Amino acid sequence: MKKAGQLLAVLTAASVLLSGCEKLKDVTTTSVYVSKNGVVTEAIVEDYSKDDDYTEDELKVFVEDDIKKFTEERGDADSVKLEKCQIKEDKVEIRMEYGDYQSYADYHGAEFFAGTLDEAEEAGYDFSASFVDSEGKEVSVEDAVKGVKQVRVIVCEEPLEIVTEDPVLCVSGTAVVKGKNTVDTAGEWTTKSTESASASSSEQTKTEETEQEYEQDVLLASPVIVVYGK
Repeated sequence: MKKAGQLLAVLTAASVLLSGCEKLKDVTTTSVYVSKNGVVTEAIVEDYSKDDDYTEDELKVFVEDDIKKFTEERGDADSVKLEKCQIKEDKVEIRMEYGDYQSYADYHGAEFFAGTLDEAEEAGYDFSASFVDSEGKEVSVEDAVKGVKQVRVIVCEEPLEIVTEDPVLCVSGTAVVKGKNTVDTAGEWTTKSTESASASSSEQTKTEETEQEYEQDVLLASPVIVVYGK
């Protein structure tokens, strides 16, 4: 019975990872997806040209070292995992898995939250401001969630696409609903940049340039809130 329980746990974890990978399988821009179990999948998609002074192997080594330092400092090897790192033609794609939303937020050094509407309110997020629905019409969160049994929330201050498990109900004013389950966190950008929480130093010029490009993040003027559910 014990072995059966362990096998079930492994299969459940694997299904969560596969679900995240499938949701972000065909994305063409940097995107995140949060499973119902709270696991965050991130697909970083960037342009690449022959002028970029780093190779796929150099990029992979840097990301792996960065993750290793972060997880060791955190004391949790499962908080961040590298699933994929490749350069294909003119695109760089990095696929990463985070154990929970706090791991994502800490690694990126940016505000990020994922949970139920009640949990978001308990965390201090304000839902009295202006929201818009999937048609771009102004709506209150109270009206948007009427009749919805399972309401979830994602808060993000990075410019990227959010892919949701369930249909998008409404978003804060600066975000744009692109599809039934897709939101572009478009808005006013700041010039503020953040560093990866565990950026590693290197004496090699190419690696330093790779780090600089990988770490540079532009933040939105204010976080956007995505409300979704069914």
